[in-house]
Amino acid sequence: MEAVLEKRIDAAPTSWRLPRAQASLQARFWIGLMHLVNGALRRSVGIGKAKAFDVAAARRRAKFLENMIAMVPPRTSFEEAAGAPVAGEWVAVGHPAPGNAAAERILLYVHGGSFILERSGVHNALIARICQKAEARAFVVDYRLAPEHPFPAGLEDVKAAYRWLIETGVEPSRLGIVADSAGGGLALSALVALRAEGLPMPGAMALLGPWTDLTLSGNSILANFRNEAMVSTLEGISICTRLYLQGHAPGDPAVSPLFADLSGLPPTLIHVGAPEMLRDDSTRLAQRLREAGGKAWCDVYPRMPHVWHRLGPLLPETRRSIEEIGDFIREMIPEPRAEMRAGGGP
Repeated sequence: MEAVLEKRIDAAPTSWRLPRAQASLQARFWIGLMHLVNGALRRSVGIGKAKAFDVAAARRRAKFLENMIAMVPPRTSFEEAAGAPVAGEWVAVGHPAPGNAAAERILLYVHGGSFILERSGVHNALIARICQKAEARAFVVDYRLAPEHPFPAGLEDVKAAYRWLIETGVEPSRLGIVADSAGGGLALSALVALRAEGLPMPGAMALLGPWTDLTLSGNSILANFRNEAMVSTLEGISICTRLYLQGHAPGDPAVSPLFADLSGLPPTLIHVGAPEMLRDDSTRLAQRLREAGGKAWCDVYPRMPHVWHRLGPLLPETRRSIEEIGDFIREMIPEPRAEMRAGGGP
């Protein structure tokens, strides 16, 4: 871990596609509005005040606000996953009925929420739009949340979801991982653990503002704490860290996968906003993945807040970044040959 903390990144991260140099006017408007709304939300649940943090109120108000701006694409279906070992749903957009599992492109989505917030409408809209662009179906895992279920409960749920998909016939090379924020850290930790167990790795991974370092050692934590429109304050993410770990060491690679052995992981696309508090979690992760022999790209978008993808079609940057994720997944997990689509052999 010490070697990671001491290393600086002097070169610009390698991009999959270079973002535009300037943010759109629409983005500037919405970012300013989010600063105001999230500031009020933080104060209402006890962040920045001399009162106890109210988890129930945070969940209730965050979900209400996020559901207000959620724009799920037409013809999106949500279906409870029968037989799954963990709670979750299948998501598809105008997708035909499941056919040959070995030939189908499948995504496993791990939502964010600082380890304490449940999935909301913006998460549903986000993964639905990615499914649309990637021409895939997704299983959305509703992992257990802190503080009721601290580490490692959520991690074990993500691992169980991955194993279940493989056991039910999903071909690993046709499986993609999509995860945002705290879900990005959970997904990465799960893959590291599953690789150590000998399970095959998926064909691709897309991480959106992943939280990979719970020691909060990135320079951007302090450099950007006044610029961040979506993530809570330093006090807020410290509270969520304590609620999740409940005494567990934050430097453990199982909770801070930035410090793990990252060899043997799938090609990875990372999106992060330049003003994010968690920006250095992404840029350092991309560098460490490449140093471990993997393929990794990190696109740093100017002025974009944490997981801006959740704003749906409101911003040109959101539309462009979701299209990029879809292109990446389709390139890493190409269409199978005709005989595979028909259910035949290789």
